[in-house]
Amino acid sequence: MDIRDANEIIACLPKERTVYRYCNDEYAAQLLAPKLGATGLPVREIRASRWGRLLDRKPVAAVLKHCGAAVLCDHHLLAMPRENDRSYVLTLGLWGWRRGNRGYYQTSRSGVNLVLQVNFDRGHDRTYQRMVRPVSKRDLNQSSHPICKRGRTTMAWVRLDIDLASGQALIEEVQTDWLRGAGWARSSAIRAIKQGRPNDVIWEVGAAKRLKPYCDYVLERHAGDWAEVALSAAIEFLIGEIGISQIWYHDSETGARLKKIEWSKPPRSIYTSLPRSFCLEKTSQAPDFVVSTAPKVLACRMKRGQESFWHMDATRKLN
Repeated sequence: MDIRDANEIIACLPKERTVYRYCNDEYAAQLLAPKLGATGLPVREIRASRWGRLLDRKPVAAVLKHCGAAVLCDHHLLAMPRENDRSYVLTLGLWGWRRGNRGYYQTSRSGVNLVLQVNFDRGHDRTYQRMVRPVSKRDLNQSSHPICKRGRTTMAWVRLDIDLASGQALIEEVQTDWLRGAGWARSSAIRAIKQGRPNDVIWEVGAAKRLKPYCDYVLERHAGDWAEVALSAAIEFLIGEIGISQIWYHDSETGARLKKIEWSKPPRSIYTSLPRSFCLEKTSQAPDFVVSTAPKVLACRMKRGQESFWHMDATRKLN
């Protein structure tokens, strides 16, 4: 996207911190509630639609069991039980450069991406300092990636290419350094401890005997659903804050070709099971703003329906 559009979005949004609360499987209620309205829809009709799988997510299933209603309304979901409730802080950043190398920045077209950063709360940061006692300024994030540089610890981020003129957005990437790094650091710490070197400093971060318990803590709490949290925050941001109605998401193979990723491809599940769990539809239709700027060969393939994307229409009620 054009850097002026990205900066305009950042300038128009609140400058103070944006707290994002999330509990297990909350995305199911977030996706369903706007489609139900105050009058609701028959549960039988919901289950027969492509959104039916959301009824089996734990908080929604608990609501259905509790109310015993044949019709599900949005206010039912507002009262759903909250398990493992956590708070994050959302910030925005930029990634790329208007004349930059698309292969390096892994963007689908020239220009920049708007980055939604999902940061840990201060409680996590105090726990990290207390448990690890870091020996340097280095941590589990990569400073060259689009993490928050303003005193927040980024758990994950989502790169977005937004076309304001058409009301469309493409989710380019959902990624975490911190939790992936925690997994690697934990393995290194375990090896050092087993070899009788518990005081070895791992990755210039902290001693193995201190880093390992922290990694256990953060992985148990966040590793299972960090991508779910990040994508849920991004969809809510696009629809609620920017007013985007058409959301696109990369398919694994098409995304790699557009972003010129030949090596070290991201986990396939991020571009398969994750969008499917959010009820995005697989389609051979491509977003117009991507087709118009794609390399000629890829543009022709997309026009012929030979490439795949995931798609969500926020204006559609149910099917």
